[in-house]
Amino acid sequence: MLVWPAGVPPRNSAIGTKPVTLKVWFAADYADTAPIRALVRDFEAAYPNVKVELRSGIVWERMRREVELAAAQGDPPDVAHYHAFAMGAQGLAEPLDDLWAAWNAESEFMPGAMEDVLWKGRYYGVPLDINALFTIYNIKMIREARLPEPNPRWTFDDLEVMAGRLTNPDGSQYALPLTLNGWDLNGLINAAGGQLLTEENGRVVPTLDDPQVLRVLSLYRRLGLTDQVATLPPPIIRQSDHPVSLFQSGKVALFFSGPWDIARLRKEAPNIMSNVGTAPLPRGRGPTAGGSVQGGGSLFVPRGAQQRELAFEFMKWAVADPYAKRLAVELGRYPVRKHLYEDPEITQDPLLEPFFDQLKRAHPYKLEAYVQAVDTWEKVIKSVFDPSADLYQELQIAQQEMQREIDEVEAASVAVP
Repeated sequence: MLVWPAGVPPRNSAIGTKPVTLKVWFAADYADTAPIRALVRDFEAAYPNVKVELRSGIVWERMRREVELAAAQGDPPDVAHYHAFAMGAQGLAEPLDDLWAAWNAESEFMPGAMEDVLWKGRYYGVPLDINALFTIYNIKMIREARLPEPNPRWTFDDLEVMAGRLTNPDGSQYALPLTLNGWDLNGLINAAGGQLLTEENGRVVPTLDDPQVLRVLSLYRRLGLTDQVATLPPPIIRQSDHPVSLFQSGKVALFFSGPWDIARLRKEAPNIMSNVGTAPLPRGRGPTAGGSVQGGGSLFVPRGAQQRELAFEFMKWAVADPYAKRLAVELGRYPVRKHLYEDPEITQDPLLEPFFDQLKRAHPYKLEAYVQAVDTWEKVIKSVFDPSADLYQELQIAQQEMQREIDEVEAASVAVP
């Protein structure tokens, strides 16, 4: 006799008994993990007529493009993993308002997590996990340089001083790896007290003219180009590619990342954990300083998918307690439902105190709703390391380009009923 797994949604009689295949695409660093395998196994056991076809190997940065191609070919997956709000903005996700209304569970979720699935007041998915950028550092290397450890009050000025003291001229040690990733830079700009987008009289407006944007990019230029003290050339495009291995080997003293890399360090380098410290991001000096960028992701139903109701049921299971807790404890992918933050197993890690605090002031990377605008922003970031580029001028040009690109997406969103 089938034993219904504890902590998962009750049986949905609407699923029926007809054999059906559910095509599910998780990002590569989720797909082939024990918590996701357990989710698939238990879902198939509960609904024996359902075969979950789990595709792996799609890196996060490629998911949007892969879904777009599959939808254009008339063969999209039933469930995919990315930012549902961005997919809704780009017309690549099915609205799920009726299914959310029947579930009536929105109040159980963290408000920030719900921002990942809402676009123009409509639901386009179910949030899966949540994170925020903070600082991970090597205690021994900081102390050997006779520097104070990063703390809740440390600033970008402190970072610049620290960078010079932690970098060896022979290239044997650097302060930190710099990234070309727009999400990471958005986090640092939020920490400085700035932002990339705002809304004026109902119009979404890029804010590359915010003084904090220029200040952060100018600091990046000094660190990585003028002073040549902090970067390992070439700068890193995907933040997840190299920092952990550089940190493990003692090549860098600190890096900016999320809770998933604390879990990775515990797994890959347990011998160095006694020397690992954490802190918030360095901050600016203004009243709005001290923020971060909110990350994580959600599951959504791609445009044209055939198994909409079954897909939503699977997504409800994915955020059920048994799998959400395992994602947090085993992978550092933290839950989206409020009550799980009352569980000591989720919150007991002292290294994650800065993360939980930073999460309160983190803002989603809403620029991802506008694909072309993201490209324009990341071109600006690359210009930081071009000595011939005038950063102020680059930001002015990009401001105009991004406004046009944002207006196009907004107009298309209004046109869609």
